[in-house]
Amino acid sequence: MSRQSIGEQGVLSMQPKEMVDRNAMNLRWTFGFNLESMVLVDLTAEGHLAMFYAIGHTGVIFDYEMRQQRLLQGHTNTITCAATSDDKKWLATGDMGEKDAMIIVWNARTGVPVRSIFDPHIGGVVDLDMTPDAKYIASIGAGPKQTIAVWRWTSPEETPAAQHDVISRDLQTCVKFRRDDVREIMTNGSQRVIFWSWEDDKLKFYSPALSSKEFSSPVGKFTQSVFIPFSNQAVSATEDGDLLLWDQVLLPALDARPSDRCAVKLLKLHDGHAITFISVFDSFLVTAGADGFVRFYDLKFRLLAWYEDLDVGPIASLTFTSPRATPKDGGYLEGEVRIPNFIVATKAGKIALVNAAIFEQYSKEERKGEVLVQGFESPISAMCAYPSSSKLFVVTTSGMLRVLDFESQAWLQQKVLEKRTPTCICVNPNGQELVIGCTDGSVLIIGVSDLELIQRMSQIDCEITSVQFAPDGMHVAVADAHNCVGIFRRERNVLESGKEVPWLYVGRYRSHHGRIVGLQFILDKAAGIIRLVSLAQDRVIVEYDLSSSMAATGVVVRCAITIEETAVPTALLQLPPGCQQGEDPNKIFLVLDIIGLTGVHDNRPLEEQDSHCLQTLLGPTFGPPPHRLLTLPPDEQGKQYVVYATPHKVVGLIKLPLDGNPNCSMGLIAHAGEVAEMCASHDGKLVLTTGGSDCGIFLWEVDPSALEASAALGGSGIEPFEALIPGGKGGELYDEMLDYFYLAQLRAQGEDTTEERKVTGLAPVEAVPELMQAFGYYPSKFEIRDMVHEVRRKGKDSVTFSDLIKLFVNHKPVNDVSLEEIQQAFHHLGAEPVTGILKWEQLRMMLMRMGESLSESEIQTAIARLTGSSLSGREDFMASTFAENVESMC
Repeated sequence: MSRQSIGEQGVLSMQPKEMVDRNAMNLRWTFGFNLESMVLVDLTAEGHLAMFYAIGHTGVIFDYEMRQQRLLQGHTNTITCAATSDDKKWLATGDMGEKDAMIIVWNARTGVPVRSIFDPHIGGVVDLDMTPDAKYIASIGAGPKQTIAVWRWTSPEETPAAQHDVISRDLQTCVKFRRDDVREIMTNGSQRVIFWSWEDDKLKFYSPALSSKEFSSPVGKFTQSVFIPFSNQAVSATEDGDLLLWDQVLLPALDARPSDRCAVKLLKLHDGHAITFISVFDSFLVTAGADGFVRFYDLKFRLLAWYEDLDVGPIASLTFTSPRATPKDGGYLEGEVRIPNFIVATKAGKIALVNAAIFEQYSKEERKGEVLVQGFESPISAMCAYPSSSKLFVVTTSGMLRVLDFESQAWLQQKVLEKRTPTCICVNPNGQELVIGCTDGSVLIIGVSDLELIQRMSQIDCEITSVQFAPDGMHVAVADAHNCVGIFRRERNVLESGKEVPWLYVGRYRSHHGRIVGLQFILDKAAGIIRLVSLAQDRVIVEYDLSSSMAATGVVVRCAITIEETAVPTALLQLPPGCQQGEDPNKIFLVLDIIGLTGVHDNRPLEEQDSHCLQTLLGPTFGPPPHRLLTLPPDEQGKQYVVYATPHKVVGLIKLPLDGNPNCSMGLIAHAGEVAEMCASHDGKLVLTTGGSDCGIFLWEVDPSALEASAALGGSGIEPFEALIPGGKGGELYDEMLDYFYLAQLRAQGEDTTEERKVTGLAPVEAVPELMQAFGYYPSKFEIRDMVHEVRRKGKDSVTFSDLIKLFVNHKPVNDVSLEEIQQAFHHLGAEPVTGILKWEQLRMMLMRMGESLSESEIQTAIARLTGSSLSGREDFMASTFAENVESMC
């Protein structure tokens, strides 16, 4: 799909070919960590206090003594599990996803990957474990047909040493080696526990039956399991706060094996709260739960120590770190329990260090954990950067507003937005106010200095999807889930309650019948006005008259223009004046999902201006079309760039001016799933992105010189565009295009003329539509109009072969029409919902009356050319067979 591999851009220098290993965007720091699949592993070794955790698809080795992050990038899906060897030298990580799932083994001390296992299971890895000597890794697949595998990862073999299907219908979510005999493995789901044994590279299993009648109380859903070392026992933790003890059968059945176990006892340890973590460390059995408690038992389940005042929230994971320090008086008392220090990760978005010695403290305040990593307690809804400093404002779905400094990594302020779920946020350009939109339609104006509420406006009755401040701070515009645009003006007024407030609700207008994808104020210095425009998936751009919009009369619309016929807009961006070469520097250009440019240059409404699509350009093809576009301030050389984000995974950079050159853009996998929001520092040197649901923020350092190197290596002039033609320059299609171009010149001079032929190298602009069809691209009349306008507005009546190549590359859809799109089209044309059959009369009527209407003869000719068969008038069409017939003709 992309024309250059993600992350291969270089850095421009005197010798660019030696610098191509650098990226135009480099990950510098991360905030937060995964809450759903919470991974926490201690990596303290050789005097360095470090731990591993994951945020999205990125692993973080955090030296919490030096406050440094080493970022492990290699996964493309969310990291779901990790394990380490006893010497902390090797770290194994696994991810879960429909595509490109991996297990990666890292050198934990250098952060270098040493082995990658591709597609270890269908759907990825739910959990994995590593033997103490790091020779083997056990992994359990995500399903739907679940498998367990044992990997001899130091071997060059691509297949597991042993593998077996999981017969149980209960999805297994935990896998553990027996530490003193790695030939035994234990897995559990929510209802079943399975004991595995492997020898001679074969896996055998036994899943003991469990009846609720065996115990006085029902057994809750299992969470984790672990073997008790140097015994035949094992335990499984439950969501009810119990431990189920497994032991070998005293009177085994005739077909039982010596290793078979059964449930013998139910132990109540955490009263009514789920045990979310269980492990054996040295001679301790350790449990941690949703109650926030951590308890240490001996291997006979006698309570030794408890930590119930950590005040960090429900615990989801735990890891053991450096041994407890020796007392200053020289030693321990005889019989004293030597509890190790440990680290906990919680659902409250905190990773905290617990010094085991606090157990002996009397004061509750002295028994709290030390927070090492402050994260987010829920998915991130939105964020925005302060206009003149390194402050970042973040709102989460739980109603928390946080302020942090992304340069110093300090968390500065926080405020709970009670009974509100924020969806979007924007800061006033003067830096004094925030506007926050919420799911209930509320619009909150909050002071930046103290985070106190200035005014709450509740005139809108549905979810706010976007909020924007005007450049002068005098207006606020909002878009909502009902495809309406609302306007608020800074104007003191008195509410019905008698309270005086600074913001006046002007009104709300249903501007679109599709989701609004762009809402933007435009400072038009040449005209001396501020414009407000919105763009939606209905392919309409709407301009509003701010000066004429009043509370008494409501929102006034200046104009509404349909800017596309087939492509669906996904984003809106105002380009800096003068950045497009050869254009009026006073004209403002709007970029609509990189599919075109619309000009705005004076005080007239858009419809009275040259507001056609001025140019259609190929955008970045690294994933789905961008849904976030942001112009960065000029760099030291005065060059400007646009940073973009796609709905799924990819973030990248585009060099201005826009010209469709694929080498002038780059993209990389920035998140494991969606890219929910994006903003930039005030100087444009740093970009922040969030996946929203991954509960984390990535801080990227922008290095435009790397993109310049990529553009330099890709060639100049027409060369990059020729490379995009299938087969390249000199290929079959290229030669055919050249032949058709010469034919167009001959036809322009008259095919039957006897005059001397003149090869001018120019074809008339009227021949462009037919040439495009000859090249294999069939533009609509709307697209032909835009194409001809694009040529004529430059004062041309003819085109060169280079012009044709650029028009073809920039206008032709990147992806061919898929079967799903054909099925969707048949549905819109009136196909029967159940059978999918579209009758000829229905098809004929719709194509003759809707869109760019066709005559019956044109329809029959088109279908005959597409499918290779003529019509009798009694045909029924189905999307699948129609697509097959079209494909057979290609």
